[in-house]
Amino acid sequence: MFRMAMAALLLSAQALGAAQCGFQQCWGAVGIGPRGEWAWATGYVAELGALAKVRNACPGCTEIEAFFNGCGAIAVAPGGGWGFGWGETPVRAERAAHQYCASFGAGCRTAVWSCSH
Repeated sequence: MFRMAMAALLLSAQALGAAQCGFQQCWGAVGIGPRGEWAWATGYVAELGALAKVRNACPGCTEIEAFFNGCGAIAVAPGGGWGFGWGETPVRAERAAHQYCASFGAGCRTAVWSCSH
């Protein structure tokens, strides 16, 4: 129930954020590293800006994925497998990341997610 309430709150914030973004494409990025480190970026006019933000915030991040006008998530499996997913909402992004991650290992969990606006 709490997760659904948070998703609803985020969706309403996203609608406001999309209007405030002011870019044709609002870029975001998520990243993870082998020691559990993570970072995210949101609201960038260019993909390179979002990627640079994650690299600067997380020098140990070895897997960094960018996305635009939506949400991105990275899920990780206990054995080291991981998967990235993109979607219109955090729930869809997480679902896609978990599905991709499941092809590399069981027990996937969301490591990081963000929305671009």
